[in-house]
Amino acid sequence: MRKEMLKNIKKILLISALIGVSFFCGAISLFAAANVYTIIIDPAHGGTDTGVKITDKINEKDITLAIARELQKELSRESNIKVILTRDSDTDMSAEKLTQIVRDNKPDFFISIHVNKGFGKYASGFELYYPGFGKDTVGGKKEIKNLSNERINRINKSVRMSQLIQRNLDSIFARKGRGLREADTPQMEGLSVPTLTVEIGFASNSDDRKKILSEKTQKEIAQALAKSIKSFYR
Repeated sequence: MRKEMLKNIKKILLISALIGVSFFCGAISLFAAANVYTIIIDPAHGGTDTGVKITDKINEKDITLAIARELQKELSRESNIKVILTRDSDTDMSAEKLTQIVRDNKPDFFISIHVNKGFGKYASGFELYYPGFGKDTVGGKKEIKNLSNERINRINKSVRMSQLIQRNLDSIFARKGRGLREADTPQMEGLSVPTLTVEIGFASNSDDRKKILSEKTQKEIAQALAKSIKSFYR
């Protein structure tokens, strides 16, 4: 009788333990699923919109797509990050289509990749643009907008990501980071998510041009961006 009771108690304890483990694993699974961050990467231009001309055969649209694909590959190893490209081939991308992609996917972050040009042949390095807190007035001064807490939070996230990317790109464009710039670029218009525009090198500068044409450097840029994104969501 006593042996039978002990056997039943052991069965009950075993069943309880299995239920507990199952519940714990389910809780972990739900927690993990709730913490997957969606990042939209926008390889600027595409199709008939070639962007900046870099060589006779290569344009900005080709470089931005190459870097975006490498970035997606780097982040595909992360279980808590999902990457969506606005385009993964040489196709046209209208502002309306881009906005719709963002609205449909409700990402945690939107990053647009570009190649810079202008400011003379000596301008070089990278620039990072994030949405602004203020707007220009007639007098040329900054006037703080009436911003909601939600928008301020989005801008703060954009600034934090910019700082991480700046730190990681410095090793590729040594001492040539042109800083963080507050500006609402066309790609950011109407997007209610944290956004950032990355201008990778100057096509008008011979040294930068060699770098951005190099597959090795393109991979390094993608790795620097991936490292920044992973650090942000760690």
